[in-house]
Amino acid sequence: MQNIIKSILEEVDAMLSGHFIPYYKVAIGLAAIIALIFSLVLSHGSVFEGKIAVIDLDGSKYSTELISKINTSPYIQVSEVIRAPVNPITLVSHDRNLGVLYIPKGLEKSLKRGDQSVNLGYFVDDTNDAQNAKILPSLNEYIPELGAEISVNRVSALGLGKESTEATLVPMQLKSRYMFNPASASTISTIIYFVYFFSSLTYGLTSLMIVGRLKVTGLWNSVMERGPLALMARTIPYALFYTTGLTLIGAILVIFGQLRFEGNYFAYVPSIFMTGLAFGWLGFLLSWNTKNPGEGASRMIFLVPPGFIMGGSTMAVGLLPLWAYYTSYAFPLVWLFRFFRDFAMRGRTLVDMFATYGAYIIYLTIIAAIVMAVYFHAQKSYTQNEAVKNC
Repeated sequence: MQNIIKSILEEVDAMLSGHFIPYYKVAIGLAAIIALIFSLVLSHGSVFEGKIAVIDLDGSKYSTELISKINTSPYIQVSEVIRAPVNPITLVSHDRNLGVLYIPKGLEKSLKRGDQSVNLGYFVDDTNDAQNAKILPSLNEYIPELGAEISVNRVSALGLGKESTEATLVPMQLKSRYMFNPASASTISTIIYFVYFFSSLTYGLTSLMIVGRLKVTGLWNSVMERGPLALMARTIPYALFYTTGLTLIGAILVIFGQLRFEGNYFAYVPSIFMTGLAFGWLGFLLSWNTKNPGEGASRMIFLVPPGFIMGGSTMAVGLLPLWAYYTSYAFPLVWLFRFFRDFAMRGRTLVDMFATYGAYIIYLTIIAAIVMAVYFHAQKSYTQNEAVKNC
């Protein structure tokens, strides 16, 4: 126990010395800065008032009314209406518009006669599919409804009531409801993921440089003498500041109504601390053979970014093949994102999360066992070298 306490105090002294990363400041400061900047830059989780151009070859009263009604959607803004044939590529170049709606000639006449279906076209700028995520569903919903208004009036002349007419034209409808983020608030999704990502980056860099720093400063020999638990305990102060920083910023966002957290935060906090331990211990494994802090920092690409990419923050988890889905749990950030979604967004209770916590404990136990195995192997070599020197 004395060796463990000494190791922890040495890491605290290193943070306060001014010669290494002052993580006690970075853990809170960086999280606050990222939350503030991205809250200002990303006000929504989806594109609102997405600009589209309209090529209106019909030029009728109905096509004008149709354009006006489409423009009322919160996700769509008609930026320009062109009455002549134009190459749609020119209208989306330089991010001028997100897409182009094409209204064919004879639209109004065809609808009033009812002799054939009329197809409107939408040219999608799919250089970034996410930009049209709300525009396409909105158009797919509005166009049939607006077209049905004319058909309802015509069919109702047959003597059917309005409800019967609607049932005849549209026998089934799909009504959707967003369960966890109906307002598409960016803080609940994008911003909080960025806060976690950048906070994990700084902590990952710090943990990857510990082994190199111990070797450069001449403390590696004492590490080999104190035992593996003393080495792993060096991550505790960093994990505590990591937990404090994310908790403090999360609390501020919740208090000011910027972040929705449905579950019990105290039941969620252990997962942050456990993630801090996992980052630290994996950092030891990745940097075990490094000789200086810079060499350890260069291995960051293997620690934090994979978890950010595969954890459901940048792409849907369902897109991953089954083998990739299970492999993703080798990265601590994947676990933390899963805990956050279940506790914060879905409002799961501690009892509901017992199984996940149990799996996470097994994960940490495996990492700890590997660290101890590597440590004892290195300690054996160290002991043999010391015996040779003494001879």
